[in-house]
Amino acid sequence: DHTNGLNGLNGNHNKGLNGDVNGCSHSEEEILFEAKKFKLYDPTQELIFPPELRLKDVHDNEYLLIKGERTSWHRPKTLDQILELKKHFPSAKIINGNTEVGVEVKFKNCHYPVLIQPSNIKEMTNISSDDEGVNVGAAVTLSNMEKYLKQEINTQPGHKTAIFQAAVDMLHWFAGKQIRNVGTLGGNIMTGSPISDMNPILMAAGVILKVQSKDSGSRRIKMDHTFWTGYRRNVVKPDEILISVSIPYTKEGQIFKAYKQAKRRDDDIAIVNAAYNFQLNKNVIEKAHLAYGGMAPTTVLAVNTAKTLIGKKWDKSMIEEAYSSLVDELPLDPSAPGGTIEYRRSLTLSLFFKFYLEVVQILEKEGCTETQIEKSYRTGKDQFHYTPPKSSQYFTVVPNTQEKTDAVGRPIVHASAFKQATGEAVYCDDIPRFENEAYLSLVLSKKSHAKILSIDASAALEVPGVYGFFSAKDISKEHNKWGPIFQDEELFASEKVVSQGQIIGAVAAVDQNTAQKANRLIKVEYEDIEPAVITIEDAIRHSSYINPTPKQIKSGDVEAVFSSC
Repeated sequence: DHTNGLNGLNGNHNKGLNGDVNGCSHSEEEILFEAKKFKLYDPTQELIFPPELRLKDVHDNEYLLIKGERTSWHRPKTLDQILELKKHFPSAKIINGNTEVGVEVKFKNCHYPVLIQPSNIKEMTNISSDDEGVNVGAAVTLSNMEKYLKQEINTQPGHKTAIFQAAVDMLHWFAGKQIRNVGTLGGNIMTGSPISDMNPILMAAGVILKVQSKDSGSRRIKMDHTFWTGYRRNVVKPDEILISVSIPYTKEGQIFKAYKQAKRRDDDIAIVNAAYNFQLNKNVIEKAHLAYGGMAPTTVLAVNTAKTLIGKKWDKSMIEEAYSSLVDELPLDPSAPGGTIEYRRSLTLSLFFKFYLEVVQILEKEGCTETQIEKSYRTGKDQFHYTPPKSSQYFTVVPNTQEKTDAVGRPIVHASAFKQATGEAVYCDDIPRFENEAYLSLVLSKKSHAKILSIDASAALEVPGVYGFFSAKDISKEHNKWGPIFQDEELFASEKVVSQGQIIGAVAAVDQNTAQKANRLIKVEYEDIEPAVITIEDAIRHSSYINPTPKQIKSGDVEAVFSSC
């Protein structure tokens, strides 16, 4: 008989793993603590934001402007102010949660001279409903939108909230909660990622976008197949700002579902995602909208397939026609970014089949179909059911007479646990700078297999705070060789590179930003080495083999040792 640690925490009795205490038979159960003595939970005693750290709040609702050397950041307080800013700075980036721009600046070295945050614009942060549906401000966070849509689902008839339910279901798999707490619906749309989780839902739903500019006023745009003009580009004009998104209620007979396939179930980008919006009269298709992500440089509507399906009965012959049309309408170039071309093309069909199974079983309940589904297929419509992880901790109760220094039977605490739990652990960024410390930024190859024709570091060396640039020519050939056993690799590539990311040189500067800024100014001229050997077949065709001479590691006289055995 043994009790897990969770039960022990509830005041239950706890014995050793085998019913004994330290391996000795015990007739009495030992009580760790009495739960009755616990104080009742008092929410007023929760930790609050320390008032000492909040110096002033007078600026919270004011227009703020912060100017840096290369970037100015604006936080207007009225719609008129933000429209005026966009008029004067049409290329300015609108910052909501910074979940996209932050990545672009940090990892892609993008530079945006003007940033505008709309967090104080009432028209962009409100969410409301009317007779047509729900109007979501472009700067409303995904978490707040999710909360509002759940309220609508709980208060409105089920047939009106199919789109809302699909959006809420998808938001569960949309990034992490921290991202949803700051990311916005407007940011998701204007970013225009072709694998966005929300854009297929919005396009299949036919949402209406309200955009506005200082000179042209406001206009309404339907988010359909004409909305995207290219990769991360849309019909919104440079001086216009997305103000709100109108998501409609659904009607009787309207079925709306959305699906996502990713490598991981949680917190991962989609390989392919889809949303389907069908209006049925009994089992006959009256309207159809099929939206896909991950199948083109933009989210796409399968317009031709939708036209093909209008008037068809929801049966097996319909799905065969849908498959044939989708294969033709959604081709994927073999060189498309992301690879797995055949898999992604098959997903467009399998996700629609999942929707087909769902609709058939809905029609069965309504008595509107004679289509039969094999028993083994019926669960194919089910979404993944997430089960919260649970764990138990088992431990031994040691007698009071045991020395505290005696570790037998006691849980062993990780050596760094206390420092990490208290925040005392020291990480790289916690280490103070040394006097005259320099930061090194490595210049990496952008080619997989190429000759290095020239390296021009002149522009980098002119940046204030740069100490120097170092490459293979600055060290001897002997010192440029390294390796764990055979020193046959170059520290700095001298004449050619054999992999993308191979080190070519290094910039030393006063700090990280200066070194990385100078790094981006270094120009390396390459000449691709042909042929490109990608597959085993390529290697055989071009006789590209590893040196057949065996490499040996010898220490002493091996033959003499074996002969003496």
